[in-house]
Amino acid sequence: MEGLGFLPWLIGAIVVGGIISAAMQQGNVTAPGRELHQKFESLGDMTGKTKGEIISVVRPPTSVSELPDGKALLQWQATGCHMALRFSGDLFDGITHEHLAEG
Repeated sequence: MEGLGFLPWLIGAIVVGGIISAAMQQGNVTAPGRELHQKFESLGDMTGKTKGEIISVVRPPTSVSELPDGKALLQWQATGCHMALRFSGDLFDGITHEHLAEG
């Protein structure tokens, strides 16, 4: 039985290794969302910017929805990030939703 003294250490090492691996995987999974969010942040204050100016920095939106009064909702999604911007005609008219997952 003396030879089993290493077993708790081995089990502990496996558990800790699994936790570290899961944490690293989480960071890799949300990398596209963090990158997308950084592109939006690089735009700074978007007041007065056109759809084309924003799209040229970020990328084409994931979805576009027409709203009343000539407005549109453009949305971008990547794992861990969701941005929804409202446009009045061609001009930025506000952020309706912004989410960035932690991790």
